[in-house]
Amino acid sequence: MAFSYDIPEIPFLLTVASFIFILNVAEELAKILLKAGLLGSIVVGIVYGPEAANIIPLSGQETFLVLGYIGLLLIVFEAGLTTDMTLLHRNIYLSMTAALTGIVLPIGLSMLLLTVGYKYSALQGFTAGAALCSTSLGTTLSLLGPELKQTRTGVIILSAALFDDIVGLVIASVIGEISSNSGRVGWASIVRPILVSAAFIMVTYIAARLLVLIPGLPRLQGRRTQLFLVVFTLAGYVAGAKYAGTSELLGAYLAETLLAHVFTCEEASTTHVQDIDATKSEIQIQYTPQPRIVTPISVFTSQMEPLLATLLSPLFFASIGAALPMSSLGSVEGSHRVVWRGIIYSLLMFVAKAAVGLTILVWPDPNRSRGWFGRRRVRLDDGADDDTVSLKLLTSWQSVLLLGVAMVARGEIALIVAQLGQPLLEGSNAEAFAVVNWAILLNTAGGALGVGLLLCKQM
Repeated sequence: MAFSYDIPEIPFLLTVASFIFILNVAEELAKILLKAGLLGSIVVGIVYGPEAANIIPLSGQETFLVLGYIGLLLIVFEAGLTTDMTLLHRNIYLSMTAALTGIVLPIGLSMLLLTVGYKYSALQGFTAGAALCSTSLGTTLSLLGPELKQTRTGVIILSAALFDDIVGLVIASVIGEISSNSGRVGWASIVRPILVSAAFIMVTYIAARLLVLIPGLPRLQGRRTQLFLVVFTLAGYVAGAKYAGTSELLGAYLAETLLAHVFTCEEASTTHVQDIDATKSEIQIQYTPQPRIVTPISVFTSQMEPLLATLLSPLFFASIGAALPMSSLGSVEGSHRVVWRGIIYSLLMFVAKAAVGLTILVWPDPNRSRGWFGRRRVRLDDGADDDTVSLKLLTSWQSVLLLGVAMVARGEIALIVAQLGQPLLEGSNAEAFAVVNWAILLNTAGGALGVGLLLCKQM
């Protein structure tokens, strides 16, 4: 049957146009008032979504969900552009410790509160903790500026969130199989994502080392050529990661990591560290400007970032808001105790993730010859000259707060695990599912707001 070209009805056109326009307005207002623009998009998604006004038809919601997920992939892809791989390598064990802390604490505290305090089943407690042990990679990355992503704290946040995503994929597979009729958990559901992720990382590392040896390849400077390579590599990595059995977000991150390494031109800029005395309030870094060279970074900035900032990223956060089951948050089976139970559980989950920040406090920093409980300061000051960037220093406790609060937002992975585990959460007590969604909503909003305010105070 052939597709017929029908002119959309005026009400539908106006609805979609108003949705896109109000998304950008709400994001700007939230950015000004709350220092976290994504909260505006989440609120608009809730209002337009099926749980509130239900303004957008189902077909439109599905389309926006796809476009929004493309936005998430591009957000993660952009992170690969600005990640300092040397810092990532040097802090890999700290990142793994932070990620594991953020997984174990939510699951353990969830089982303790929900089984002992709320009298839910142990399986419901585990499922709830499994949903709340994830970190919203999209939310975290959208709030961190390019400069902050190149600092030690930023790299730890990024790598820990990525590890959480891989673990979230494993947990989602386990929860999905437990929720099925068989209730069996195959070894492949646990081992395959981990092995495939390790293989993807190793292959990318080897490919990055080999590709720079090909004569002329790192010198491909045409804008169209670079754009083709960016799109081709991103699409290939995302599809390969998904079909191989690991996270497509990891694929998106590795794709740009590969491109950034292969097409990094040493002549682009020369950096001289003038002073790294920890007792001073600033570190002066000199950049020697060079002629503009077309790289994956410049192509992404000019060709993709405007679309990402104005359409795809707001649609992603709006789709999170639309997916929240708001109607069940007020009462379950005529009882309103779900409200205070949900708020208490949300606070506990906030503390469980925020405790991740303590890992950076107790971990030594060998790069600066600092031992345990040493001071580490980060962050770039925007008010710098063209040739000099002034690096304001954060104390160790400020770094602790930033890392802890940045890991709080749950978002997309938590929603996926909660929806897969809905049959388990609603098994003996339907209230458990609503309590979990309370925690997802409040922690995503609270984490985004907290990071925005922390960064604002340091500007």
